[in-house]
Amino acid sequence: MGDAPLFGPFSRKGSYSRVTVLDDFNADNRFMRLHQETMQLAEIDELTFYRRYLNLNDRVLVYGTFDPSLFNTLSEEGYDLYLVEPEASRLNGISSRFMHKVYGLSYDLIDAVGYEAFEKLILPGTTVARYSRGELLLFFRNIRQLLTTDGQLLVNVHNAKHLKQQTQPIASKRVKDCALFYGQKVEGERLILNLYLKSDQDEKVSYAVEHLYEPTTLFEFAKLSKYTGRTLYAGKTVHILEFDKLG
Repeated sequence: MGDAPLFGPFSRKGSYSRVTVLDDFNADNRFMRLHQETMQLAEIDELTFYRRYLNLNDRVLVYGTFDPSLFNTLSEEGYDLYLVEPEASRLNGISSRFMHKVYGLSYDLIDAVGYEAFEKLILPGTTVARYSRGELLLFFRNIRQLLTTDGQLLVNVHNAKHLKQQTQPIASKRVKDCALFYGQKVEGERLILNLYLKSDQDEKVSYAVEHLYEPTTLFEFAKLSKYTGRTLYAGKTVHILEFDKLG
C-alpha cells in the first residue's frame, strides 16, 4: 500500500494481501466512471450552456475530460471542437468522425496546431483540480500561446466550500456483477476520493486526489499570467469563470 492516501475502512482493505491497490484509478473502467459521476457538473445543463456560450465560427479546444456524447453532439451541430484527453480509455464514446480532432498529452500541441490556434480554450473542473498551485500557475502561463490575441479561457471549478461541507465517509453503488464503495475526505486544500470494489473475481482499492481552489485564487493566477477575468456563474456546487487574454 505504501504512501497511498487511503483512510478508514479503505486503508484496512488495502492492507489485505488479497486486495489489489491501484495507484491509478483510470486502470479500472468502473473506478473511472464512478469518479466521473462524482465530479460531473450536475447543477447545470452543459449542452444548453455551451450552445449559448460558443460561437459556430470559434475554434475551441477542450483541455481535459469531457463527456463524449456532449463532444459528439456539439461537433455534429457544427461547433469546431478539439480535445486534449490524457486517458485513452475516456475516448471510447467519441465518434470516429471526430477522432482526428483529439490529442493526447504526448503531442506537442504547438507543433500539432500552431500558435494562437484557438478563440476559446475550455478547462473542465477535473483539469484544474489535477494541478498543484505551482503547476496550475505554470499551466495558465503556458497555454496562453494556444489562444488567439483576443482569445478567452473558460474555467469550470468546483465550489470548494460545498465539497468540504458535503464530504461523506462511505457510500455504495451496485454495478453489474460488483459492489462499489466510495468515500471522500478533505485534507487541507485537497479532496481525497477512496474507492473499493468487490466482485466474485477480484477486490481492489484505489484513490484520486483533487486540489481545491477558490475563484479568488484563480483570478490571482490569471492576473499573474496576463489574463483579466470575471464570474459567469456562481452556483451551489460549481463556479464558471471566464478570462480574456491580455497583450
